Amino acid sequence: MLPEIPSQRRRTGRGRVSPQPEGFYAPEALREEAGPVVEFFGEDGRRATYSFAELPCPGLHTDLAAAWARRTGATGQLRFRAAADHSWAVNVRLMRWLGELRRPPRTLRGLTLSHLRRFDQHRRMTVQATTVLLEMAQIRGLLKEVQPTGLLREEVREYLDRPGQLYGRWREVHSKEPPPGYSDREFAAIMAAARKDVVAIRQRLRASRTLIERFETAPHTLSEDERARAEKLARMLQTGEVPPPPRAKGFAGSLPDLAAQRDCAGQVFLTTQDLPALMVMGVGLSGRNGETIKELSADFRVLDGRAVAVNLLKRRRNKARTRETIHWEAGSESSRLHTPGGWFLLLNELAESSRVFSRSERVWSIWTGDTAGGPEDFKAARSAAKGHIDPFGLKLGRQFEWNKWVARHGLTADAADEAATPEPLVLTMNRLKKTAEVRTTRAVGGHLPSASRTNTPDVSFLHYLRNDPTIRDWAEQILTEALEDTEASARAFRGRILDEQMTKEAERDPAAAAGKLDTTADKLTAAMGGELDTLVASCLDFEHSPQNDGGLCNVSFLTCLRCPNALVAEHHLPKLFALLRWLQDELDARGVDDWIARHGITWLIITRLILPKFTQAQQEQARAKAPKDLPLHLLDGLKEPL
Repeated sequence: MLPEIPSQRRRTGRGRVSPQPEGFYAPEALREEAGPVVEFFGEDGRRATYSFAELPCPGLHTDLAAAWARRTGATGQLRFRAAADHSWAVNVRLMRWLGELRRPPRTLRGLTLSHLRRFDQHRRMTVQATTVLLEMAQIRGLLKEVQPTGLLREEVREYLDRPGQLYGRWREVHSKEPPPGYSDREFAAIMAAARKDVVAIRQRLRASRTLIERFETAPHTLSEDERARAEKLARMLQTGEVPPPPRAKGFAGSLPDLAAQRDCAGQVFLTTQDLPALMVMGVGLSGRNGETIKELSADFRVLDGRAVAVNLLKRRRNKARTRETIHWEAGSESSRLHTPGGWFLLLNELAESSRVFSRSERVWSIWTGDTAGGPEDFKAARSAAKGHIDPFGLKLGRQFEWNKWVARHGLTADAADEAATPEPLVLTMNRLKKTAEVRTTRAVGGHLPSASRTNTPDVSFLHYLRNDPTIRDWAEQILTEALEDTEASARAFRGRILDEQMTKEAERDPAAAAGKLDTTADKLTAAMGGELDTLVASCLDFEHSPQNDGGLCNVSFLTCLRCPNALVAEHHLPKLFALLRWLQDELDARGVDDWIARHGITWLIITRLILPKFTQAQQEQARAKAPKDLPLHLLDGLKEPL
């Protein structure tokens, strides 16, 4: 081959096509060192390296590493580091358990169904069944990525393909309802405690910056001690470096006083101790979950000084909807601690001085010191940024000591008995988010499409609102008030009811009973035989409807019960109970006001005017015979054939 001369090389420039390498580009996620190593690049910007080198069963490494690379790759299901770390821990646990067997599998072909079932039972001896179900789901997810599938035994492949194999008993194991949201009193106490802390944080940092500004613009107005302190604070703010910790007093005098160094840094930077209150306020004001609050971007826009457009990352959504821009009300300076946008702008202000050194892409940044322990990646990040880090940058699952924060503020849970001693409140971000969802739903009158700002209406109802006692009590109160307004209309019901006494009289003397019901004996007999039935009643004069100017009736069968031509007998009760069940489903699907306007009178007529006319035994028997479905297509009335 002739050597390439410079004049033959392809050059770039305007109008020229850029040279491209042959084939398709693929990142090198899997590489070999002492053992297979998989590089992970999460959609949240976090990276990780997963090495099989120190795991037992080396004969499984290559095939499992390739499967792990696919599971964590661009098209895999694990898109964020927190999820990948959790799944990796499960895989490591399985590998180590296999390595402790007397005859561990030498290749992936040696992995049997018995191994998986024994590992399942082994884990159930030490952890809850729900945890084991989730762990086995992670193992299934990894094994499903093995290619070619012939590397696995047929029995294992069949096990992986069984639908619902792991989740079939999920409801049985996970039948306990999640805890409800906090009561109004509990929520008010939580937010008041967080607001008190955040006010103190704001005053602390702003006071230091005011002192620095005076030192730089009018140093003669400061005392000698104030100038010395201001100079020290200005140096920290400019360099990001915090003076070394002094020596502790007392018997521990040989140890550095890290608490004193932290307090010193806290004069100009946020620290770890500031995070709980800021997190509580973020979740409580926005109604977003803790993960979303941790992922808030530092890239935002203020709109006309009244709102802020914030970029956030929503986990557990599909890739197309992972990132979202939301608009939060900012409010005035005096209301910043009562609106989600105001809280975000304040957080941005408080974290900005630390973010200069941590280079965090998220709004969060704190000073933690560069001498503290922890994993190597954390120590490296702290050392490179003079102790400043994004507290959720390397790992989302940062642990908070909520019990200490609750105890410091004396927060207590509502007692079931007023005479009982109040218990300390159990604070979780999930319950706090649920409480915010409940409060928003109440504020918009129960209209789920308006209330569901962070989830779909179905998810909001099923996971946050359905079993919450606060929302149930509120809904019952609203429903009662609305029904009282319609009760006067329901009392206008003049429908005729064949209760037990009237039925006996009609069987004994049809003419006398018909006279009392203002109809004829023939029509009464036909109604009792079911010949005049509509959907849930009998119509004594279908051809002369008072709701259609005396003409042929063509209105909804739901209005039958309001019509003076209607007659209700015992054989109509099963369908009336089925109609009540349908009305309840309608209430779950609609807002309270809409439901009252459409169905409130019908519901009142059935429950307060018709059913009380029948004995409890008649009602129980009818309820047992109630059909599962009604011909709902007939609810709007009869339609003429085309």
